[in-house]
Amino acid sequence: MDMVDPITVLIALSTLNLLASAALALWIKRELEESVEELDSTLALAIKATMEQLGEGVMGGFEPPNPVQAAIAQMIQAYASNKVTEIEIQARAPDGTFQKELKDLE
Repeated sequence: MDMVDPITVLIALSTLNLLASAALALWIKRELEESVEELDSTLALAIKATMEQLGEGVMGGFEPPNPVQAAIAQMIQAYASNKVTEIEIQARAPDGTFQKELKDLE
């Protein structure tokens, strides 16, 4: 019986390894594509269901504010805008403490 050349065995095993790796890569690619497709369709259904629920008012539909709420909101806005323009400056003494009035520093 003739002995098989070790180089031939290594080439054959390397070729089998390369073919197995290519087959595995193709299988993983196909599985990944199917998973992405399934995820895409599931996500689309979830978004569609959420939009339908929002449209039907199931998820706490929004109602416009009543006139009293609008008046209170306007009062708060007016008060806030007046407070922003009025800045009271507190005077400080040379030691860094606050004084009651600016003339106390003079």
